[in-house]
Amino acid sequence: MFVTTESVRRLTDPQRSEVLALVKNATQIDKVAPLSEQVLMNTRDDHDATNTNTCHLLAYAGTHLAGYAHLDQGVEAATAEIVVDPSSRRKGLGTALIHALENAVVPPATTLRLWSHGDLDAAHTLARRDGYLILRELWQMRRPLRSNASGLPTVSIPQGFSSRHFVVGRDEEAWLKVNAAAFVDHPEQGRMSRHDLDQRIVEPWFDASGFILIEDTRGPDAVLVASHWTKVVPTQDPHLPAEGEVYVVGVNPEYQGRGFGRTVTVLGLAHLRDKGLAQAMLYVDADNHPAVATYSRLDFARSGVDIMYERTVQPPV
Repeated sequence: MFVTTESVRRLTDPQRSEVLALVKNATQIDKVAPLSEQVLMNTRDDHDATNTNTCHLLAYAGTHLAGYAHLDQGVEAATAEIVVDPSSRRKGLGTALIHALENAVVPPATTLRLWSHGDLDAAHTLARRDGYLILRELWQMRRPLRSNASGLPTVSIPQGFSSRHFVVGRDEEAWLKVNAAAFVDHPEQGRMSRHDLDQRIVEPWFDASGFILIEDTRGPDAVLVASHWTKVVPTQDPHLPAEGEVYVVGVNPEYQGRGFGRTVTVLGLAHLRDKGLAQAMLYVDADNHPAVATYSRLDFARSGVDIMYERTVQPPV
């Protein structure tokens, strides 16, 4: 197959439509989305043509868009996500995109990191063949919400604290401040900006009633202590019901170690259960042992994994 690749800073409307159609097709076949939520949002809302930290790589078989990659250029490493048309796989497209990505890494970055969502066999084979090593494992964990054998524990909020729902137009900055502090070392969540938050607030799935806050109300001004942002997402199989997601759980570092994370998590799970959902899922880094232990005690069990691979592609500066 004769493959050509093109690198662009900003997608045209026709290119964007082609990419989204490609992603939809791959998702239906693989039963897992090939791009992360943030990358998919960036692809749909390519708002900043002056952003030189990202680029889009398009792979064509003739005039047909058969592959796409999104590259985020960091200082130490560049991070990429790839999708190949299922009907065009095992024909060199994945290899062509990886080589194009490697050539697009700009010093001082020296490494390329590749996400494999769902750890598909084809991605694993490509990574292993080209010398990529596993850097990070992101687990998916699930638990039933309506099983009598897996009921939710009873939790209570201490005196002087209260819970309420997120209010759009009022709580954004306070939540972003606590989120940044709670996830200061997290490579994605800790970087969430006001634009990122606003993008999600206008998504069809956003529901402020499922965005639960716990506040310290003992002083003259309430202080955000913890939050659980839940999400209801359709499954990849249209014959299966939607499931709830533990989207973001964060605790103000000044209040950590006092059980607020567990409490707000259970409040969010109860909200999802009361919406009639039968199952909840979440993502957690495999090496975040305290979080994995907490979720395991709440009857979550590993159900899938996303893998980040890494390889040096540029000589050290």
